[in-house]
Amino acid sequence: MNKSLKKFTRILLFIGCYMLNFDRIHSQDSIAIEKTNTQIVAGYHFGVVQIVGAVNKGEFTFLDKYNFYTIGFPFGVTFKTPCRMLVDLEFVPVIKPYVSTDIPYRVHLLYHPGVLFPLKKGWTFGLRLAFESGEGQFGFTPLLNKSFKFKNNGAFFVELVAPGRFGPAKDSGYTQLGGLHLGIGF
Repeated sequence: MNKSLKKFTRILLFIGCYMLNFDRIHSQDSIAIEKTNTQIVAGYHFGVVQIVGAVNKGEFTFLDKYNFYTIGFPFGVTFKTPCRMLVDLEFVPVIKPYVSTDIPYRVHLLYHPGVLFPLKKGWTFGLRLAFESGEGQFGFTPLLNKSFKFKNNGAFFVELVAPGRFGPAKDSGYTQLGGLHLGIGF
């Protein structure tokens, strides 16, 4: 590299570093104590989710079928990002009790990471990935959430979920579900 190119590169590097730290450079008389919010956790939540119906290959199945009924107990932690979007890591233990039969309970864990986009007046739109451990299914879950704040701290929320799943067999096709998630956030 020739000397002029090295000098030009150093000048660009200096200007770049200066611009990145410009907001931290103050004259002595304008230095103020700045508080920075370094907390990255936005909150926690837990609740119960009930799938109400499903469609697969044109066949509708509803909550009233003993072999369809499942109930989940979501819990998760939500993280702040530099922008308005939030990152949410959710885990959902799911129980399939096979009510009124001798078939043993089936329990699996749904790994449900996603992104949340807070809207106005307590509404939130989100999209989650879904990995159902023990079921061999994967997919996504769009959601629409409405929260109702408590007086002191926390909130009750109602969430409409529309899970879309593929599997477990490759020829199982796509299954569209619909459900309701009720929970507490803090």
